[in-house]
This record gives sequence, C-alpha cells and structure tokens, in this order.
Amino acid sequence: MNILQISVPKSGSFWLNTILKKTLNRAGDSISYYIRSRPEYEDLKKEKLSFKDQAGTDMLDIDETGLNFRVSSLLKEPVPNLAEYSQKATLAWTHSTWCSKTAEVFGFFDRKVVIVRDPRDTALSAAKFAFTPYMQKHYPTTYNSVDEFFAAEYDRLLEQWVWFYGNYLLKSAELDLHFVFYENLLKSFPKEYDSLLKYLQIDLSAEEKKQVEEEVRFSSMKADSPRHLQKGRSRKWVDKLEVSEIETASVKAGLLMRIFGYPLTPGEGDKLPATPRELPKQELQEILQKINWKNLY
Repeated sequence: MNILQISVPKSGSFWLNTILKKTLNRAGDSISYYIRSRPEYEDLKKEKLSFKDQAGTDMLDIDETGLNFRVSSLLKEPVPNLAEYSQKATLAWTHSTWCSKTAEVFGFFDRKVVIVRDPRDTALSAAKFAFTPYMQKHYPTTYNSVDEFFAAEYDRLLEQWVWFYGNYLLKSAELDLHFVFYENLLKSFPKEYDSLLKYLQIDLSAEEKKQVEEEVRFSSMKADSPRHLQKGRSRKWVDKLEVSEIETASVKAGLLMRIFGYPLTPGEGDKLPATPRELPKQELQEILQKINWKNLY
C-alpha cells in the first residue's frame, strides 16, 4: 500500500505523517522512500532542516507545469517516472492544491489522506513559523514581525484555505479522499484514529492503538523535532484575534467553515469538525469561482 497525505502548511502535516508512519510500522508494513534512492540524499541528509528526517521525506509538488520531487528549498527536480516514484515513495506528502494533473497523480496512490485545521489557527501558526530559524534561512520573509506578517497575509491565507479544501472536498468521492481533522486528533483521538484505520484497512489491537496515541503526543514528537513543532493547541484564535479579524474569517471562509462544522464565533463553543454528510455543491462552487486562485500561490 502507498499513501499520499495532503494538507495546507501548518495544519498538522507533520503530526499526520508521524501517525501514518507509526501506524504502518505497527501493522508490519514497510515504508520506502524515493528521495533516499537518489544520489543527492547523502548530502541532503546532513542538512539541519525543520524536522528530523525531513531530507528523507518524499515531498511532491503538483501543478499545471508538471510534477516535481522536492527537499525544502535545497532540491526540486521533475519526477522522471511517476509509476516508479509511487512504487518507491510509499508515504508521500504534498501541499499542492487541485489542478488538472491532480487526478492522474492521485491515481497512482492507494490511499489519500487530507488533514484539515481551523483556518484561523492555521494562519496564526503560519505567521509564527515564518520567523523560525529554518524559515528565515530557507524561505525568508520580507516582513519585520509576526504581527506584520499576519496583518498582511491573513486574508490571502483564508482564501487559500477555502480554495485548497473546497476543491478537494468537491472531488473527494472521485479521488477517494479521507479527511482527518486536527482538532479531533487533539480532543477525540481514539474516534478519529479508528476512522483513519478503517479507511486504511488496517486492523490494530486496542493496546497497539493506545501505544500509537502515546507515541504521537506533541510532547513526544517535540522532543525529536523541536525546531518544527509549537504547542499543539486548538482555538488559539479565540484569544489571539480581534473581533474584526474573526469577522473577516466569517466573510472569507465562513461557508466552508460551516460545511466542516467549525464555529464562526467564540460563543458557539468548542464544536468539533467533521466531513459533511451532504455537501452544498452549488454554493461551494459559486464561492470557488469568485476566487482568483493564481494570486494565492
């Protein structure tokens, strides 16, 4: 079995990747990596990046111009043979949004897992992460502070979230996608994990599932990758955002937030999101048609 995980940056991507690795290991399924078969890997693995083994993680960029494998800002090259890549990269990772090549590429993977996080918390996390030593070295920002970054990029990040997850949600049946929610992993891990295991068609014992849960706690992961992980919290937006910023999120991303079940205001409480049983396709399509997505990336 090979798996492709899909996410917006700072939405729990590393957490999901760790969960998938631990799960496959518990199930006795070996993981192979395309990037580690490349001659460049010997030098790349010496680099101090954002998280442990980042240089050995199969990152895939998919867009209208083609398909590339990548290691941070250090290496980006075309995938020479997608069939060979998908056989060697049994746990790949992409931040790429939907495009005309997506269905073809996804067809080479047996399972596709999407992780979603509240767009307000995602934006707050992205602003803070932009000023880590790793980002300053590999993707330096022109902004002078976290607050300046957030003020300038908040609207764009909200629309990017809508475009990214709205398109994947619309095509979820066609692509056989499974959605995992960051907030549910925090607040209701056993239930969210059982749903993931069912999709992966992996059967673990109660003891094995408990062991995975312990191993993927933020305290455990942060010990291995302190440069990448922050605190692992939800609803940061309640304390951090101004009323006007909360209203901006409702305007820019409110429809999709409602579809997923995210609260639009603090007064709605700590509701947990879910994949919708019925999707208002026409409303969502109309919202997506209004977004000039090329300005988002």
